[in-house]
Amino acid sequence: MDKVRLALMMLILLGSIFANKNLAVADASKQLENLKLKQVRNQTASKTPVLLGLYAPDYLGNQSTIDSQLRQVDQWVGKRHSIAGLFLDIEDSNPAYNIPVPLEQLKHNGYTAFINLKSTRSAAQIARGDVDSSLQKVAKAYADWAKKGEGRMAFIAPLQEMNIPGEAYSQDPQNFKLAYQRIQKIFKEAGISSQAIRWVFAPNGWSKKNEHRFENYYPGDKSVDVVAFSSYNWGYCSNSSWKHWNSPKEVFEPYIKRMKVMAGSKPIFIAQTASTSNTQNGLQKGAKDRWLQDSYTQLAGMGVRAILYFNINKECDWAINSNSGKSAGYKDAVNNPAFGYLSPTELAKKI
Repeated sequence: MDKVRLALMMLILLGSIFANKNLAVADASKQLENLKLKQVRNQTASKTPVLLGLYAPDYLGNQSTIDSQLRQVDQWVGKRHSIAGLFLDIEDSNPAYNIPVPLEQLKHNGYTAFINLKSTRSAAQIARGDVDSSLQKVAKAYADWAKKGEGRMAFIAPLQEMNIPGEAYSQDPQNFKLAYQRIQKIFKEAGISSQAIRWVFAPNGWSKKNEHRFENYYPGDKSVDVVAFSSYNWGYCSNSSWKHWNSPKEVFEPYIKRMKVMAGSKPIFIAQTASTSNTQNGLQKGAKDRWLQDSYTQLAGMGVRAILYFNINKECDWAINSNSGKSAGYKDAVNNPAFGYLSPTELAKKI
């Protein structure tokens, strides 16, 4: 009996040793696989240029707008922009036209759309389904366009700049997250492939109170493909409530660092940026030029994947052709070799 018991104990011991060895081998294999995957991603990222983007003041469904407000800028700076920013209201009167037409025109001309999906409704109203019927029309229009295939893809940023005052949906973290997820759910129900859309979390960088720091609005890694933020140099613009010439470091660095902590695995875009030429000593085009040069040089080395310039004179003289003449600073800034172009098909594969 003792011999049998001893033999059984030896078998159990040997089984445990082999099991542990197998587990160790499996763990090592998994670690090696993860390391290789990380290396592939890093190699892919290192081969991907920092992308340039522009917002245009007029309707991008018109070829004349694309020619004069995108392609002419490309020709002037000697480098192509990959992304075109635009705004679309959830309750747009004709999404069946106002989604596929500009998206198709942009794709035909070699640009990928970055859609800020805005609303005049509160985050709570969107979260509880008050605009579901409008969202379903938007989602269907996007699905019909995307289902044509051939790498059709756009970036969609629901309820941009939600963490600062100014919009009906502003400053409601909990309902923003619910609204964001409801929008995604409706798009998924429309049959849109995950390959045909990149969901963007696009707050403002700065917020007045800690409770509205963008981290409090983040819907989570599973709901987001790209993280982005808006940040401007308002300088001494008449519409600025706080007069101060902001250096590129002030405008970008703290928010990039925070986004890397919040969502370290996600690509970072500058969703909107621009500078005024209004300084403490009046309009100075040279100051804006230097700001642009310094900003793009700094951003090229900070790990961002795209920069979209708000080329529209709205609150301030943001446009690069403001105040008599185009900004040589912008032209110089984007000719940094770190910036490059990806076609819509290439971009869909890379990001």
